[in-house]
Amino acid sequence: MKNSNVIRLSPSFRELIWGGTKLRSYFGFDTPNENTAEAFVLSCRENEECVDSSGTPLSALYASRPEFFGSNCAKYDRFPLLIKLIDTMDDISVQVHPDDEYAASVSDDWGKAQLWYVIDCEPGAYLICGFNDELNIEDFRRRIEDDTLISAVNTYEVRKGDTFYIEPGTLHAVGKDILLAEIGQNSELSYRVYDYCRVDENGESRPLNIQQAIDVTITAPPTVPAGVLVPRTEIDGHFETLLGRSEYFASSLWEVEEKALISAPDESFVSLLMLDGTLKIEGLDVAARKGDSLLLAAGSKDVSLTGKGRFIATVVE
Repeated sequence: MKNSNVIRLSPSFRELIWGGTKLRSYFGFDTPNENTAEAFVLSCRENEECVDSSGTPLSALYASRPEFFGSNCAKYDRFPLLIKLIDTMDDISVQVHPDDEYAASVSDDWGKAQLWYVIDCEPGAYLICGFNDELNIEDFRRRIEDDTLISAVNTYEVRKGDTFYIEPGTLHAVGKDILLAEIGQNSELSYRVYDYCRVDENGESRPLNIQQAIDVTITAPPTVPAGVLVPRTEIDGHFETLLGRSEYFASSLWEVEEKALISAPDESFVSLLMLDGTLKIEGLDVAARKGDSLLLAAGSKDVSLTGKGRFIATVVE
């Protein structure tokens, strides 16, 4: 019998010039094209909305079943989370997200705090997160104008399992040959600072948002170091690792070897993003596999997981 406390979502996809092939080859998604940049696996965004197994949009589920999503969601005027899988065959532009206060002054969107978890990468792959030394605003503007910005940023060579928390105002970019999960606020408000002098098929450069970036960028090194918050811990026969926590969400990596029990707090549903393996979830007819996105209702207690697999569990704070 189908468990009404568990919802399985189908993703939406986005094509961008730097997209790769791993959303198809690694996760087995039926992407619209061979090269696809992003899979929206938990999204209420108008043009990238997820649907459940009956074809019902997530926004409709959220409106009709507020008790499923929990009281923490009710604090917000819209669905609070956005989770994506990102695959890069080329470098993503260097950009920055504002905080909520700035976002509210210029748009109807939120700012964006986000967490990156590296699922796979090629040797030598890197990403950018913040600056390696403190700059003043004049130095920041000058480096943008004279094309020396890249020499001032923090560059990290990444490995599978690396975790980065990107607070609002942190200059950031994902380099090529990286597959990662991005968990963040439900916002797409972003200011592009540098785009590697690329042009589109018409020979046009993509627009930059230099003044907005100068307005919101933190020009000091990141205050949150790369890496997980606490060590991997064995809990009742499975392993959990707290990847990151903000005032908006908290995410943990679960590693199940044979079986485990998972519960959702009364205040929030749990998003489960399968990274690999196969897990049978109590009450669901079809096992969860790599790339699946599932929602567990707020207040669900001791739901059994059977099999071997890893997933990221995220709750709304």
